[in-house]
Amino acid sequence: MEVNTQGWTQDNHIVLAVSAGVDSMVLLHQLMTQLKDSYAQLTCLHVNHNVRDMAREEEAFLKQYCHKYKIPLYVKHLDLSSVIDKGNSIENEARIARYAWFDSMMESLNADVLLTAHHQDDQIETIFYRLMTGRSTRSSIGMSYLTARSGYKLCRPLLTIEKAEIRDYQARYNVQFYEDETNSQNQYVRNDIRNRILPDINNNEHLDVAQLIKLKEWHDEQRKEIDREAEHFISHFLQKNTDLQKYSVPRAQFLALRHSVRITVLDKVFDQLHVQPSFTEKTYNEWFHQLNSNLSQSRVYTTDKWIIHIAYDKFIIMANYDVSLSPIKIVQPGIYNYGHYHIDIKETISTIEYPLTIRTRKDGDKFVLNGINGHKKVSRLLIDHKIEHHERDQLPIIINANDEIIAVGTLYLQNKYSQTIFIKDLGEE
Repeated sequence: MEVNTQGWTQDNHIVLAVSAGVDSMVLLHQLMTQLKDSYAQLTCLHVNHNVRDMAREEEAFLKQYCHKYKIPLYVKHLDLSSVIDKGNSIENEARIARYAWFDSMMESLNADVLLTAHHQDDQIETIFYRLMTGRSTRSSIGMSYLTARSGYKLCRPLLTIEKAEIRDYQARYNVQFYEDETNSQNQYVRNDIRNRILPDINNNEHLDVAQLIKLKEWHDEQRKEIDREAEHFISHFLQKNTDLQKYSVPRAQFLALRHSVRITVLDKVFDQLHVQPSFTEKTYNEWFHQLNSNLSQSRVYTTDKWIIHIAYDKFIIMANYDVSLSPIKIVQPGIYNYGHYHIDIKETISTIEYPLTIRTRKDGDKFVLNGINGHKKVSRLLIDHKIEHHERDQLPIIINANDEIIAVGTLYLQNKYSQTIFIKDLGEE
């Protein structure tokens, strides 16, 4: 049995996640015998999920086995009772809990590589599962031989070895193991795929489930190209304002991307921003539909932390910093901050202008046009300049002692104040 050892070196501390099943016990046997010179140190980790009658017996067996062969073993007990009581599937919850513990143990052990005993039959089952459950468009459809995790590598050295070969090895060397009785219970989706669906496919002489491995290879190549296109778009078109946590992409260029690349761009940006939970493809498609419409402005998603919206020619993701700004009175020159605006009132301004008031807009606000007779509504000014909805209520409006609007953000300033009032939008830096 040819185990792929390229994932670690002779000076590495490797750790094996061992379940007491035939796959991990055969891999452990290989590591103790034929592969004993391929690493510097070996440790075992075992998770007792406490959901099967045999779990205690398996744990006791592993403790005795590892003690006999002087292999350090660490055991984690999981409590999944709340998940079971709710009638939810424990598979995903158990996996999350397992790997959280693996992460912490790899750090505390200062270990280099975590090994799992996933084999080729597991790979085929995973590919089939991801294809049939719609999980094939946003990530790899199968498992990778080597995966980088936080501070260590995850390696699957049996990934190209068939289950039959593992069983042959077990029989040849009389490797002790425990059979998980739940593996034969087809109410679990993965078990049903393994025990019923894939064997039925292979019983047809014209079909071969191993062809799914070739599909994964092709799919991985396409994913790399999609990732390259997404990274190129992000590096060239993603506009960032880290102070305001505001990120935008040009609407037209984003819509010109292939559908799969659009999805990948959003996945990558949300991953960078740690936006949780991840969005479904259905949700993305609803956003794309709105982006393709004639809407000039629309909020597509809002939480207490994030706002995602369409604003004219941009698609924007930003922190939800909407706040109510109270009016402030100014009776002397100085520098004042209003929201994310910086307002500098010079000493040369006439004292008859005081007190100045800085406030947000009100219905019916009008200002005098510069250079021509007449007035213009503030609301019209905002539309003409395509000011985003969320920004309109943050825009500072300055009123003089005569209750005249003399400035509207950076959009308008009465000519006679051009050398005495200076307004800067810090959000544009």
